[in-house]
Amino acid sequence: MKKFALASLGIIAAIVAVANIGSIAALALSAAAVFFGLHYIRKSGSGFVRFLAGFVVVIGILSGISNIPAFIGLLAAAGAYYAWRTWKKEKRADDPIIDADPFTKFEKQWNEFTK
Repeated sequence: MKKFALASLGIIAAIVAVANIGSIAALALSAAAVFFGLHYIRKSGSGFVRFLAGFVVVIGILSGISNIPAFIGLLAAAGAYYAWRTWKKEKRADDPIIDADPFTKFEKQWNEFTK
């Protein structure tokens, strides 16, 4: 039952993340606009360039705030990653431990090699 719920969570979250990939790209563009705007505010010496860069920052922030589906898509991508990571961890936990001593296998192979 746990694996079914985990698989359902992963599939639904992946579908939601893929459906919102466009809005996630738009959020990345608005974040880039904010980043470059702040960069030009710090580096410029002219007041007019600082004003334009500040305007770009404000537009980027407003664009990012208004992009609610991107935040839902990011949460869905995080949920899909969590489901995938948990599924892999459970799969790895099911594998039996062959030998606790790492040198045992090496010694067996060395003995076969030297014969």
